[in-house]
Amino acid sequence: MTRVFRGLFVTLITLLTILPLPRAAAETLALSGVLQNAAGQPLPGHRLRIVFGSDQNARLPDTGYLVQTDARGRFALDADVTLKSRRVRLDSVFARHPSQLLEIGFELALMDRPALHWVELDFIAGYGPLRGIRTYVAGRNGRFTEPLVFHSRDHAWSVPGDPSGLRITGTGTDVQVESWDEPAAGRLRLVLRVIHEKLVMR
Repeated sequence: MTRVFRGLFVTLITLLTILPLPRAAAETLALSGVLQNAAGQPLPGHRLRIVFGSDQNARLPDTGYLVQTDARGRFALDADVTLKSRRVRLDSVFARHPSQLLEIGFELALMDRPALHWVELDFIAGYGPLRGIRTYVAGRNGRFTEPLVFHSRDHAWSVPGDPSGLRITGTGTDVQVESWDEPAAGRLRLVLRVIHEKLVMR
């Protein structure tokens, strides 16, 4: 490595190290959406528990908000949330983009047992919200901290510790972003489509 290149490399690393992260931001979230089955039909009168990552003890089964869908499967609530600040890698291994992270959990049944479907939404300027989702079941302590086990060979999932070894073709729930407002002025509007699927055993 030449002296000039070594100096540029050290400078780059130093800048990345000292570049300040955006601070966590408190927001009032106006959340609304629709709960549907895999065929796109609304699920009316369904009780749905919603929890946010900034809630205290967010993985406990009695945390969060209980909402009930209307005749068209719609739900809505306002909640105070805190968006976490982090940097995420997108299109370059050398650059991370500042993000405001919103975490939302939806409790919906998975093979007749409670499951928490945990959604991560990264709000990144110029990119919109990027979504990730994982499904958890309750561990021995009652907290939803045990992720489903993915079997790459079969492209299927199983419940950790299930003695039957049953495998399922999906995680049972998908969450899609329909529309949103960029986080600003202490308020965030978010509209979601929550799809609750009937699972197929393998």
